[in-house]
Formats: sequence, structure tokens, C-alpha cells
Amino acid sequence: MNEYELPLVFFTVLCQWGIGGVIALTLYRLRPTSQMSVGQLKYLVLGLWLVEIVGSSLSLLHLGSPFGAYRAVLGLPHSWLSREVIAFVLVNISLFLMLAACWLRPQKSALITTLGLVTSVVGIAAILVSAQIYYQMASHPLWHTPLTQLAFLSTALLLGFATLGIYLNCCGLAVPRTVRYGLLVGCLLLLATLVGRYQIAGASAQGIMLWWQLVGSMLVGGVLFAVLSQRTRLAPSMAVIAGVALVSGEIVGRMLFYHNVMDQFPWF
Repeated sequence: MNEYELPLVFFTVLCQWGIGGVIALTLYRLRPTSQMSVGQLKYLVLGLWLVEIVGSSLSLLHLGSPFGAYRAVLGLPHSWLSREVIAFVLVNISLFLMLAACWLRPQKSALITTLGLVTSVVGIAAILVSAQIYYQMASHPLWHTPLTQLAFLSTALLLGFATLGIYLNCCGLAVPRTVRYGLLVGCLLLLATLVGRYQIAGASAQGIMLWWQLVGSMLVGGVLFAVLSQRTRLAPSMAVIAGVALVSGEIVGRMLFYHNVMDQFPWF
């Protein structure tokens, strides 16, 4: 399973999911008619923070010496990997401050929204820095393409806006167009990524894995967009199934992203 680089798969997908959720929530809160209660906001931000923390922690499993991770920052002037470490440290700090504000100062709506904006901007930068680690490898056409940045952003938008849409629906709240169309943009970006990637020589479809991504991410994402647009209330079981399908689809898609290059030898 080394060619799938599972620690990096879960690190990138979970962290992009958390960042996408903050982006979706922040855009939702910028609307003058957002109706989420203080309690609902607290637990949503807590969930996004946990996703981000778990993802960041799993990245350490990729290191030969996890306790030496602090040395990664020493290459900041020349290493995109070092820049990625700093970027995600900043994301985690910013998101923790947002979480603390939600729980300790929930009446400070402007502060929470400002921290959401800061986390969103830093998060997008972190995603692009992370993508640059792979894009810089000119000897690997499957990574050295703008589709790498597009794929990472599509994961953030797809999972982030889907999470907020499902959460609002299950709370009995209206899902505004901002959230619904954010989900649709995520689906379309993913479609563009897949179409573009499989035009590149060496792209491996891996049979069932590609179909899993197509069904789990694309089909379920499209159906969820339609359901939310119809203002249909999801049963809790269906909400869980949709969420699991989307996340698993993106995980499998990211496994293919690594497999396409990591099964080559030598790959440097």
C-alpha cells in the first residue's frame, strides 16, 4: 500500500475538508439572513477543528522520525515542504482561535466572522502551497500540471460546502444558494480535473477505484445539490450515507493521485 501514501492521503483530504468547511461557513455567515443558532455554530466549528487536527496529526505518520518533525521548518527559504508545515500550523492556530471565540465569546459575531475570513485565506494559501510540492516535480507530468492545484481546491469546496449543506438541512434550516452553488462548483472543478488528468499519458484508472470516485464524489455530490435545491429534508441515515460517500470518494481519488506516480520506480 506504500504507493498510495495513506498518511498523505488522509492528511491532504481531511485538512482540505476542514478548510473548505470554514470557507463555506464564513460565506454563509456573511449573509445578513443566516439563521444558525449559537449552539449549532459551536458544534459545527468544533467538528471542523477536529477534522483539521486529525488530518494534521496523520501527516506525522509519513515521516521516518515523527519526533523530528520540528526540523522541517529549517528549510523555509527553499523548501515547499517547510512552507507547507508553517502554513498548516497557521491554519490550525487560526481555526483554534475561531473555535475559542465560538465557545467563549459567542456574542462576538464580528470577531468570529473575521477569524473565519482569516482562516479561509490562510487555508487557501496552505492548500496551494501543499499542491506546489507536487507541481514542482517537472519529471512527473501527472503532478506537474495546474490540475494538481485544481484537484486540491475541488476537494475543499466539494467536502466543505456539502458538509455545511447537510448540516443546515439536518438542523431544519434553509440551505441558501451560496452553499448549494459552492457544492456545485466543487463538483464541476472535480469533473474538470478528472477529464484533464485522464488526457495525460500514464494516468491509471485502477478500475473500481475510479468508479468509486465517480459515484461517491460526482454522482452523490450532484444528487445532493439537487436535493438541497428542492429543499427536501434528508433523513439522518441518508445524510450520513451521503457524507460517507463523498469523503470516501475523495479519499479514493487522492489514493489514485499518489498511485499514478508512486508506483513508478525510480520516481525522483
